[in-house]
Amino acid sequence: MKILLADDHFLVLDGLEVLLSTFDFVEETNRALNYNELKNNIEKQHFDVLLLDIHFGKHDGREIIQEIKGLRPDMKIIALTSHSDSVTIKSSINAGFDGYLLKIDGREEIEKALKAVTNNERYFSTKTQQVFFEMSTTKNKMELTDREKEILQLIVEEKTTKEIAEQLCLSDKTVESHRSNIMIKLEVKNIAGMVKKAIMEGLVTV
Repeated sequence: MKILLADDHFLVLDGLEVLLSTFDFVEETNRALNYNELKNNIEKQHFDVLLLDIHFGKHDGREIIQEIKGLRPDMKIIALTSHSDSVTIKSSINAGFDGYLLKIDGREEIEKALKAVTNNERYFSTKTQQVFFEMSTTKNKMELTDREKEILQLIVEEKTTKEIAEQLCLSDKTVESHRSNIMIKLEVKNIAGMVKKAIMEGLVTV
């Protein structure tokens, strides 16, 4: 099995490469630190599985997965993330990921995931299965968190990502992650739609 690792943190990549080297069924691993490296790798080589960080640098894995699958439709893609909330899981499933792993998952979990997806099965780590099944059996509308409401208000006030990050003492990446989740919860496709729906539903003050 040939595996490609896509994450913008060296420690994560180093740890995964060491771990995967202990699997006798893993023939080769390669890494990508950014989207350009990711595209170059999959255009030049065949990989059986891609472990893709959902929040991959400036890119959201949920937004680029279809382009990747267009380039390599036979390659299985497993989401790799530290997020175990229902919104991120649901959006990843809808985006088309073949599996879902947390960065805190252990060796056995990762091994099961790799074998499952290459056997054309979807795989969710044990720590996310309960969230997944609860999500599948409920129809209650997901509410915005206090932080999401706060960020939504600032977006309506036409604050940039950088300005929001500075005001709330967050990283740009964290703000972008919250914004993506807000759009999913509000079921909108862009910022304009987000602002319109937020105002219509009285989620912000204007």
